[in-house]
Amino acid sequence: MAYQVNIEPVGKSFKAEADASVLESAFKAGITLKHSCRDGQCGECRAPIKSGAVRYADPDALSLADSDKAGETGLMCQALPTGDLTIEAPEVTELDGISVQKFAGRVMGKEQVSDDVAVLKIGPAPGVEFRFKPGQYVDLTLRGHPSRSYSMSSLDSDNTIELQVRRMQDGYVSHFIYDELATKAVVTLEGPFGTFYVRDSDSPIVFTASGTGFAPIMGMMRDLIERGNQRPVVLYWGGRRLKDLYEDALCREWADTLDWFSYVPVLSEAAEADQWSGRTGFVHQAVVDDREDLSDVEAYVCGAPVVVEAARRDFIGLRGLKPEHFFSDAFV
Repeated sequence: MAYQVNIEPVGKSFKAEADASVLESAFKAGITLKHSCRDGQCGECRAPIKSGAVRYADPDALSLADSDKAGETGLMCQALPTGDLTIEAPEVTELDGISVQKFAGRVMGKEQVSDDVAVLKIGPAPGVEFRFKPGQYVDLTLRGHPSRSYSMSSLDSDNTIELQVRRMQDGYVSHFIYDELATKAVVTLEGPFGTFYVRDSDSPIVFTASGTGFAPIMGMMRDLIERGNQRPVVLYWGGRRLKDLYEDALCREWADTLDWFSYVPVLSEAAEADQWSGRTGFVHQAVVDDREDLSDVEAYVCGAPVVVEAARRDFIGLRGLKPEHFFSDAFV
């Protein structure tokens, strides 16, 4: 059975099946609602419910807020409609013309940029027109392997999809990518997913990244540069060791050549071999230490969930960031 989902204040609507999540039904209708993990954990897809109700197949497995339990809001990636529904999602107009698609691609190159990070370049199959906003991610499927999500550091004008892949200690797929995936291999991509992208405004931007959380921010920066940005931008990039900041030279080049950009690298476990004299500690704490007031900025945070949640808590609770100006992508 299908129900109608109305979106305020933009006046859009779509049909949603009773046994499919609201987000999944929106994708099928070519509409992108705010989301990130698609697993009911990050909370990015939470939307106000103006009328109607939803249910959850396994509510105990989800990170439900009190407002979700009360029916005032819902996690759209897991919410199943029980009837016609009206939700509030003003961001959908910014993603007009961008829809999720599944397509084949071919590995064009693989470059190891540190001892545990490789850059994978994939060309979409002929005839595929893949549009996305810098900062979004794709699901990558290799033949005979489960899919994995990776943020894109490229622009859609590149006609090549660039992924920054960290070799995980117990990562079956990442080890295959490093050790066996060959140039010209055919892979499957699905996306774009996520609503982690730079909003159109005049507000200063504070980027905060941990590890390969830099990948989508690299795409955002490339887009800002291409569009002639003049908004003040600062990037805080954190890693354990200097080798974890695998594009440190690029960031320093940006800082030297762009008068609107500054760069703050932060190491949490700097070793003597790093000969590090820069900032140390947790990357989100460096932002808190430097910024007494975040009320006029937009914060974009990407990386480990603990970093994203600590930034959300302290940027909003201690430094006055407006909750609606906190944008994140947690690698759950």
